[in-house]
Amino acid sequence: MASPVFLSYRWNEGVPPTEVEMLDREMRLRGVPVWRDIRELGPGALNEEVADNAIRDICAGCVLYFTEAVLESWFIKSVELSAVRSRIERDGSFFVAAIFDGVGSEESEILRQEIGINLTNYQGLFVNQNVDFQAQIHPFSVQILLRYLSSVPADRVVVALNTWNQIPLNEPATLHLNWAREENTDAGPLPVDWRLLKKAAHDLQTVLSNFADTRVLCVGGNAHLSAAFLLGYTFREPTGWRIEAHHGRAPVEIASVEANRQGWRLVPLPAQNDSDELVVKLCASAECGNAVQRHRSRNREARVEIGIFPPDGKPDRTSLDDIEIDGLAAAVVSAIRESRERYSIAQTELYFACPWTLGMALGWNFASSGPVSVYEATAAKDTYHPDPLQLP
Repeated sequence: MASPVFLSYRWNEGVPPTEVEMLDREMRLRGVPVWRDIRELGPGALNEEVADNAIRDICAGCVLYFTEAVLESWFIKSVELSAVRSRIERDGSFFVAAIFDGVGSEESEILRQEIGINLTNYQGLFVNQNVDFQAQIHPFSVQILLRYLSSVPADRVVVALNTWNQIPLNEPATLHLNWAREENTDAGPLPVDWRLLKKAAHDLQTVLSNFADTRVLCVGGNAHLSAAFLLGYTFREPTGWRIEAHHGRAPVEIASVEANRQGWRLVPLPAQNDSDELVVKLCASAECGNAVQRHRSRNREARVEIGIFPPDGKPDRTSLDDIEIDGLAAAVVSAIRESRERYSIAQTELYFACPWTLGMALGWNFASSGPVSVYEATAAKDTYHPDPLQLP
């Protein structure tokens, strides 16, 4: 089980404050597992024993969203903060942080007298009502990630990545990348907004590069292809990271290897037009050409198309069996780079049907291949979502 960070706050007339929702999201997008009442106890539920045990024996730290309403909460003061004080007294690695929203030294002194905890001694953020809250909690969340990693001993970086469902706290990975969108769309679930994920992935790479002794990222889970591509791209070859991506059918150790097509069909097909687009259709586990055509039906013809198929031309779930995925990914990116240079192409449009580990390997290898739009298939697999991941 992970050692989460306990999120303490006061509900507002039966509803969690919007700022708490944002804080929760920002920490979890950066891999910090968060213990929160609404998930562990259910909406509006209070369980003194469960919350007390979580703080005393399970959690790595506590973040308090401190408002005037906290001073009126018996549960926060007598259960949660009492357990925090007890944990601090016996565990030097347990950390405390607070966001001060509308409160300051006077309210902190009241808590110190009642509970024995002086919050001003710990990491804090004083909310400026004249500044966008999102902009304020972004650096705060990065600092929480640093504090969390410093308090959790680990000999390697193990990451659980899920863009479909929320990751439970009993998942033993050190970092929990909860990238699943909480609401569904008519066209099927998508990951969290790309702008937020790009920031989160960048922060994670920056923190880990300054924190980890060895640059090997061990990733397991269940990811959309575009999100896997993003993570691979963020930890791409020039950063010095290698990736061990675990998948039941298509695991891969992503490192610098020679391009190896291994008999796969990978031939650029140029057209006579003035387009500056390269369209790549990677059909490993399924034929995606019709879905791509349907998605692009209103667009002009591409300058070059690259269709990628197994040696027998019949993609299915076993196509990558006995295939060196990292070598194939390097070959695909090499073909993309060659086509861009030969035909003076400015933009790559990437569509694929494959295990997420191959998508991650493509992202890792894509470092010097220019801008790319990565499209995600709809739930019906008959077309692609209109909002692609744009990199860089």
